[in-house]
Amino acid sequence: MSEQIKITIMDKNGKNTAELCHHKKRTLLHTLREGGLVLPSLCNGLGKCGRCLVRFRGYEPFPSQADRTAIAPDKLRDGYRLACTARPVKDCTVETFFSQERKLEVVTASYVSDVQSSADSREMSGKKHGEESRFFAGKENRLYIGKEGSGSVVKAAAAVDIGTTTIAIQMIETKTGHILDTYTCFNPQRSYGADVISRIQADAGGNGEVLQRLVREALAAGIGQMKERADIRIPYQMEYMVVSANTAMGHLFMGYPAESLGKYPFTPVNIKTVSLDFLQVPAVLVPGISAFVGGDIVSGLYACGLCCREMGGTWLFLDLGTNAEMVMGNGNRVVCTAAAAGPAFEGRGRDGATGPERIAAIAALLEKGIADSTGLLAEPYFETGIAVETGEGGTETAGEKVWISQEDIRNIQMAKAAVRTGIHFLMEHLGVKEYDEIEKVYVAGGFGFYLDKRAAAITGLIPFELEEKIETVGNTSLAGARLLGKEMLAACDSKRKTANLEVMEKLEEFADRAEVFQLAEEQGFEKIYVDYLNFGK
Repeated sequence: MSEQIKITIMDKNGKNTAELCHHKKRTLLHTLREGGLVLPSLCNGLGKCGRCLVRFRGYEPFPSQADRTAIAPDKLRDGYRLACTARPVKDCTVETFFSQERKLEVVTASYVSDVQSSADSREMSGKKHGEESRFFAGKENRLYIGKEGSGSVVKAAAAVDIGTTTIAIQMIETKTGHILDTYTCFNPQRSYGADVISRIQADAGGNGEVLQRLVREALAAGIGQMKERADIRIPYQMEYMVVSANTAMGHLFMGYPAESLGKYPFTPVNIKTVSLDFLQVPAVLVPGISAFVGGDIVSGLYACGLCCREMGGTWLFLDLGTNAEMVMGNGNRVVCTAAAAGPAFEGRGRDGATGPERIAAIAALLEKGIADSTGLLAEPYFETGIAVETGEGGTETAGEKVWISQEDIRNIQMAKAAVRTGIHFLMEHLGVKEYDEIEKVYVAGGFGFYLDKRAAAITGLIPFELEEKIETVGNTSLAGARLLGKEMLAACDSKRKTANLEVMEKLEEFADRAEVFQLAEEQGFEKIYVDYLNFGK
């Protein structure tokens, strides 16, 4: 008997979209992926997220335990299954009911200067976007307006930020640093899991080539769309590309095996500068520091002017997501670590609320006494949860209703404790005794962009003593890539027309001297972590 069967795929409107050959020993999800269907699965096929819902039009396989947990009994009887656990054994027709992705929100704005030529002389201005042309909002694609019809071709460089969740690309005019266009999308690798660990596991399971293809195709599609838009207005010639990514995403982009990033001693294959040709254009991958502190952080530190040895005073740089990277510097010394914060900072709740919105809501509950410092919700909300308007409680965010459950609070507590424990040991390593010694706190990334400073202090995510020192600096990974592209081409070899890699060599020197420690290996880690679980500490 043949092990191959035919599966006809039908969309929600009853239209046949594909006919796929399926091996009986594989899951339907595996076959759908091989067939090129974009899937919303965020759990890497573990049956936990419930997003890969399908309906069998006859010959449905026996429901799995994951099916019984995620799908109501009446729908199970009607042929609904999860594609990640379903193993059809007869020719059949399958209707897809994939969950709709939420509206794409990718932060491309940054509050750092792109116009100064030297990182050693660059300082944070503290101005917000809109005050000068060098501060750019990035929620919508924008095309730089120049002299149309001149017949000239603008020289451009592409700045790329490959995040675990999203991808952002900006095309810049190398002479001025003006942003010509912006493109954003979800990272299509998300169908293999929402976080870094899931991607590493997917790579170890033999999906490395697929993961590399997905991200490279996404970049090619984005750059292609920008080129089409540019040809209508001002043609440009892309001469260089700078790619900034965390270590795992960099490995998957390059096709390096990523399995060692998920196992002790967490050894990366390569975190040095990588030069390559991509889309027939010279490209460079920004160097990283360690398995968990990657090129996106180095790029962000560069954008903020924090990579120079002469940088005086003590500063703290935080990029908070599913993996929370933390760096502290003081003159010639830089120390860094990372903590697994889980989905609390980046993920959305059942009401669609973001991490910053949940923190603002919890801060309001703490101020009203509905939740206490241990995170316990008062009755009757312990069992049912509570809807909170985030403008309440003195926070700056206004008017949104956020549903907070006891589980939401516990997730935020654990993420908050991980961050505060990281700050504690950074200070210890650097010999910083008091918070007053820290002169500025840079909070980067999409989470930081929307973070309410007051709410962060009320919950204890960031100490009260540092509230007024917080600078939300936006997407510094993209800003650093943008600045690097401009500077490298400005100093290029005019005869060979190649980018000057001297700035990358300096970044490697910076990364080499950065001191890295594993947070969980620090003496007293568990006690400090437990102490910081309570809010307000």
